[in-house]
Amino acid sequence: MLRRLQELDPAVRADVLRVLDRVVRGLPAHWRRRKGVPQLMVFLDGPENVRMERTTFRELSEHGYLDEFSRWAAGVPAAKAKEHGCAALVYGDRVHARIFQVGPFGSAWHLPDVRVDVCTAHRDLRLCQTFSLDFEVEGRFFPRLVFKEWVHDAIARARQD
Repeated sequence: MLRRLQELDPAVRADVLRVLDRVVRGLPAHWRRRKGVPQLMVFLDGPENVRMERTTFRELSEHGYLDEFSRWAAGVPAAKAKEHGCAALVYGDRVHARIFQVGPFGSAWHLPDVRVDVCTAHRDLRLCQTFSLDFEVEGRFFPRLVFKEWVHDAIARARQD
């Protein structure tokens, strides 16, 4: 992740880091143990603000069939990036199980997410970058999502360069 961030143009990197930082700070408030990582749209809202909004499968399906999620997932933030400069679609690694609601009780549908995928797009980039951020769940009675230390370190080091 750090190497890919360092390869970006400094202006693009600054925007992408603002979006990634908002994901790291804001996602724990949206995460739930049973429902996992929700689908979120994160985008720049002016020179200082970064907005995080929940998006539904219905809204996402306007861009293509949900069973082809991996094919068109980059198109959603690219469309938003044209308007706002930089945008990202945030989803858990178990998004396909939620789309298809795979299986009965005890099936893979109930396995928790172990990472967050952040598909970022910028108006000055041709290709979208997808970053995978690992997290852990701390607490038994009051669980909370905590990103692993390397995520914070990579963002901090990329900001310094």
